[in-house]
Amino acid sequence: MFDMLAASEFADHHPKAFHSLLLTKHDSKRVGEADFVVVSIYGIYVLEVKGGTIKYSDGKWTTSGRNGTDQIQDPFHQANTAVHAIANKINDFLSPNKVRYPIGYAVVCPDTQWHCDGGEWDREMICDSRDFRNFNQWLKALFEYWTLERPNNDHLLSQEDVDALASYLRPDFETIQPLFDQVRQVDQSSVRLTEEQYKFVDIAELNKRVICQGGAGTGKTFLAAELARRLVANGLNTLLVCKSSWLRHYLTTRIQNEHLAIATISSVNNVLRRSGLETFDALIVDEGQDLLNFRDLQFLDSLLAGGFDDGQWYFFHDSNNQSNLLDELDLTALEWLKNRNNPTVLPLSVNCRNTSKILEAVQRELVCDVGSPTLADGPDVEEYRGSKEQLVSELNRLVSELTSSELLPGSITILSPVNIRKSLVAELPEATRKLISELDDYKVRKLPFDGVTFSQIKDFKGLENDVVILIDLAHPSVMNLEANKALYYVGMTRARAKLYCLWKG
Repeated sequence: MFDMLAASEFADHHPKAFHSLLLTKHDSKRVGEADFVVVSIYGIYVLEVKGGTIKYSDGKWTTSGRNGTDQIQDPFHQANTAVHAIANKINDFLSPNKVRYPIGYAVVCPDTQWHCDGGEWDREMICDSRDFRNFNQWLKALFEYWTLERPNNDHLLSQEDVDALASYLRPDFETIQPLFDQVRQVDQSSVRLTEEQYKFVDIAELNKRVICQGGAGTGKTFLAAELARRLVANGLNTLLVCKSSWLRHYLTTRIQNEHLAIATISSVNNVLRRSGLETFDALIVDEGQDLLNFRDLQFLDSLLAGGFDDGQWYFFHDSNNQSNLLDELDLTALEWLKNRNNPTVLPLSVNCRNTSKILEAVQRELVCDVGSPTLADGPDVEEYRGSKEQLVSELNRLVSELTSSELLPGSITILSPVNIRKSLVAELPEATRKLISELDDYKVRKLPFDGVTFSQIKDFKGLENDVVILIDLAHPSVMNLEANKALYYVGMTRARAKLYCLWKG
């Protein structure tokens, strides 16, 4: 929304915009808040932004998105009371030289189309997803709507008036961006960037054999899943295979089709038996670095019609090799695969998971390639070092603060190289421990997760969460990094928006 306002252009003046303006003259609240306030020569306007799908039924407003449905206040009433609260405050500032000036408000719904007429609003007061694409034009129309029939004693403001009012309002609003809002921004940025990754699916789909390689966060699992959707839509019996049962459950919740079998390498025989097939028309391998050995490759070769030489297959693997958590990567197996009838090699270099701040921390500490930073800067990576007692206290504080914030508890995951009974979590006060649940094969199927979760790092490969707290590791600078690099690499790159590192010692 800020980007849209910043990109708005007016030939006759320069409007000012504020986010989360605090309202000390609100009619029904001691202190209220306006989403976005625009100060223009055409007056003062409040824009109330509501994401997701908007619904009004039985006197209740709700918004629905990937995190479920929430009841909200009437957005038109919110915007109306907010703009009058601002006007009341400004009137105090202008008195005794009070002049009348236009005020107005609108509701912005960038994620949905608005088709409903109503007695409490005019269409000009609504910016839906269609208007949002032409936001500058819509904003000009909003100004015209509110100023067209203004009373004779309502005056357009000068640029000097706009600047003076903006300077007056500035002390009354807070620029502190809460963590949940930063997480939401990162999520929105990630969605836009991930959509750009579709071009790589188009390229892969045009080729019969593809090796797709990239670091953590470059969208390999997303591409594998989207490619699977397209192959089965074309009627191909497709096998999507990985090593992790958690990743298998994650993928199963996202793609379901009678032509698609999703299996771990150890469960493929059972899946094949249930399918009644002898071979599959197409093969997709995700987190392929875990299967880059001749035993697994020869087994997969036998499952694919035409094998690796003549069959249709897509192999996604991490070019940084995080697989030494479980097995050593066989480089000769990778070379063997690259020599199977000239496969197309598709490198992924754009990171669409982690913020720039997280990528900088990973690259600084581990000196590895995790793609070019393209998401928002995001909040700082917070690092703590101390004794066991100090870190337990810090972890307790973090969990308490984060669960008391507006973040969804399910967006927080604690990662450790050891099981929960040997980790710092076991030392937390009982009340805090009860807020944390250990992920397992069943719980990992539900996203977002239920409450704050704990996982061993090796089990969380291929997965991610908005906020990650990494514990039970020493700072990389004091460890034998080559022996433990994969733990740091996987652990640090699971965080999408915010990373906390509680280093031992």
